[in-house]
Amino acid sequence: MEVNKSIFRENDIRGIYPEQLNEFTIGEIGKAIAIKCKKENIGSISVGRDGRLSGESLLSSFCDSLINSGINVTNIGMVTSPMLYFEAKTNKTKSGIIITGSHNPKNHNGLKMVVNDRPVSGIEILSLIENMESEPSSKGELRNKDIKEKYLDEVVNSISIRNPSNYKVVIDCGNGAAGCVAPDLFKRVGCEVVELFTEVDGNFPNHHPDPSKLENLQDLIDGVISNNADLGLAFDGDGDRVGLITNTGENIFPDKYMMMLSENILSKQSGSIVFDVKCSNHLAELITKNNGVPVMAPTGHFHIKRTIKENNALLGGEMSGHIFFNDKWYGFDDGPYSGARIIEALSEYNSGKSISDIIKTYPKSFSTPELNIDVTDENKFQIVEKFIHENELEGEKNNIDGLRVNYKNGWGLIRASNTSPKLVLRFEGNTIEDMHNIQSEFLSELARISPDIVINLT
Repeated sequence: MEVNKSIFRENDIRGIYPEQLNEFTIGEIGKAIAIKCKKENIGSISVGRDGRLSGESLLSSFCDSLINSGINVTNIGMVTSPMLYFEAKTNKTKSGIIITGSHNPKNHNGLKMVVNDRPVSGIEILSLIENMESEPSSKGELRNKDIKEKYLDEVVNSISIRNPSNYKVVIDCGNGAAGCVAPDLFKRVGCEVVELFTEVDGNFPNHHPDPSKLENLQDLIDGVISNNADLGLAFDGDGDRVGLITNTGENIFPDKYMMMLSENILSKQSGSIVFDVKCSNHLAELITKNNGVPVMAPTGHFHIKRTIKENNALLGGEMSGHIFFNDKWYGFDDGPYSGARIIEALSEYNSGKSISDIIKTYPKSFSTPELNIDVTDENKFQIVEKFIHENELEGEKNNIDGLRVNYKNGWGLIRASNTSPKLVLRFEGNTIEDMHNIQSEFLSELARISPDIVINLT
């Protein structure tokens, strides 16, 4: 068997099970990770999985491969990605790997990797596989560990919500891995909790666990309204992203609630705040207004984490809903923890305002959600590169991740997805007409430069 090279991405490893990622492939990945660990004098590593149907079998093969390659393995079982990151931050080797398909379809799976407190690129692992030489090694050892109570204890000690019983929160786990921890987390911080789809089920029978898509939030919106709740929170398949619904049932984009979190954190200490290229210009302006330093980064947890470290930033976030707290937490993306911090910030306004009232105080603009165009993993980067070099758009251009063009009345973005065979676009304008005009200009240029693409926005 051969390893499918297309599953190795800039941020992580992702593929379809079993055609692209299977027990053989993950065994080869385990050997490569063992080589990296040995180069960095790492003798043991923690591993876990999300609730995917293929996860248990893949995890078993992965553990066997690491152990046979001389690495000691701590199996923490079914967890969220943030719980694995927490384990990696708090164990001796600062290393951990989770097998997860994140928000991708149910027949997908993958790996997110941290070695020696640094995220590992899938591209690096592919390079190790391609240059791998077998070496005799004594076997490592396997032990099992339950980290849930330790994780919950630290979360509760980190969060300080004023009058927490005043807050009724509806949580929608979409039958993803967050269901194994989120209900307990919000109950322990003192909130009244209404649960939706918290039973972990890799078939995702109710809706797909991807809070960036409005169609996946309708159950949560209905739940907030019918329960007269203060807010609703949705989590993705591995629990590292959060979506926010206000008390009035409005879906709030992450760059907008990042404004509330930035203002809250910067009222207590000064520093940098990191955000990705898909975020609103208004976020950077608010950070500056509150004596913070705005730092734009490419999209992807790999890049956000690296930029947070480089700038010792207090907070990081991206439009997909990954939020990274580094002020009094560990700097990794954690959906349930981020949800609790949203409630904490809400409680500290001391005004009795609802979250809807607070969000309305921030600058208003008109923006699209993340829009996608289906292409292929083989051609998506070439399409974007061609667009960067051949476009005739006028405006201030930034190509740290695809092409973002800033205008006086808004901005537009086109980039290649790191995780799926898609182009990603987003547009924002001071008026709805501005937004539509910018979007039209971008799509016209894309059609001119790459006429073979079917431009069917989803």
